[in-house]
Amino acid sequence: MRAPRLSLILRAHGTDGSRLVAAARAASKLDLAGLWVPDNLMNQSAPRSGVLECWTALSAIADAAGPLAIGPLVLTTPFRRLALLAKQIATLDSLAPGRVRVGLGSGGFTYEDACAQFGFERLSTADRVRHVEETVVGLRTLLTDDPATFEGRFDRARDLRIHPRPETPPPFVVAARRPGMIAATARVADGWNCPLPHELAEGLTALEAAGRSRDSIDVSVFAIGVVGLHERDAAEALDRAGPTAQLFGDVRSHHVFGGVDAVVDKLHALAAAGADEVTLDPRGLPFDEIVALLAEEVLPRLGERRP
Repeated sequence: MRAPRLSLILRAHGTDGSRLVAAARAASKLDLAGLWVPDNLMNQSAPRSGVLECWTALSAIADAAGPLAIGPLVLTTPFRRLALLAKQIATLDSLAPGRVRVGLGSGGFTYEDACAQFGFERLSTADRVRHVEETVVGLRTLLTDDPATFEGRFDRARDLRIHPRPETPPPFVVAARRPGMIAATARVADGWNCPLPHELAEGLTALEAAGRSRDSIDVSVFAIGVVGLHERDAAEALDRAGPTAQLFGDVRSHHVFGGVDAVVDKLHALAAAGADEVTLDPRGLPFDEIVALLAEEVLPRLGERRP
């Protein structure tokens, strides 16, 4: 059985820039596919603990991440102007040449609060889907043509010249669950990120029904990761992680939970179900302990051939 690629989500909540950079530097020593930074403008559960802004954080870790790919998972497109985002992507690629991946989405459960607090115009659900699709098409145009002109429903650019710029546009990964977003992903994305592991099979079926062949799109799965040397250690870590770890469904049954053997089996099972990559959001342990556990126990076993 093939092993999936493994990437890590760096926690931007309740931290500061120096700790984020240190976490990226520690993770850079692992055999990972990349590092992701979430795009949240507020820390709803602990406002005074704060959260780091995604794109600034990515610039800060570009060097510390070493050879690893970096990117946002996922950027809320309705909060960004298209041409400025293209310029930001080009600049990040200059800091991390050839290592940028761009995860895009329509906004998660913080969308309404972010609109209210930051003054963004609220878009309907359907328009948010259209916005994501237009953003992918527009970014490809602005990062390919020179000069570039783009006329969309939500944004536009005329005779735009972006330099320095990537040799080719980075891969665009869209996070999607609902039918409209799945269909948009099928039309324009390089990759699909499945936000809930137990919806992987259903999402793959929907992608193919929308006309996208499985071998033409890279598939990743977002999963909360609560890992211990043994299951009792994982249970203690889950208690420490608190209720926010359960916002994406029951961790024990739906995500990557347990002792090392159980975690390795779960990662292989996700690969067998169709995941090319698992994007792990680790909870319940200090980051340096998570890195050590992955390096010493999980990754060596993950690479072993399975029946």
